[in-house]
Amino acid sequence: MMTPVDIETADFKKVALGYSCDEVDTFLDKVIVEFERLFKENAKLQDKVTTTEEALKYYKDLEDTIRNSIVRAEKTVEETKHNAEVEASQIVKTAEQQAVDIMQDAHKQLYQLKNEIIRVRAEYESVKGKLKMLLETELKMLEQYEEELGLNEEQE
Repeated sequence: MMTPVDIETADFKKVALGYSCDEVDTFLDKVIVEFERLFKENAKLQDKVTTTEEALKYYKDLEDTIRNSIVRAEKTVEETKHNAEVEASQIVKTAEQQAVDIMQDAHKQLYQLKNEIIRVRAEYESVKGKLKMLLETELKMLEQYEEELGLNEEQE
């Protein structure tokens, strides 16, 4: 790319019947000034383009980062939701099993208590029968004793 210095240092051959050197020099001075202004403006615009491209890249990278963060957050939410559902399901299963175990234990205790009641009633009836027989035997012995005493009283 041509620079203002290239224009300023350009050297032309002098020929007879050519252009006026003063007019060419004046024109070249104007061209140099304008070219220098355009060259600086172009440099500023290129800097602006570079800055804009860097900003655009920054924002695209930021957009990608945000998009990735959103995807990770959604994935985390889904995983957390899935884990919570699995845990809730496990808690329900455990609670249901505990309820079944409690019911089985209650039925077992009820069965044992009923058997204990039957055993106690049977023992009660057995003791009652034995006591009744003992009392009847004692009563017979008492009656016999009274008879013997009654006989002995009559004999006296």
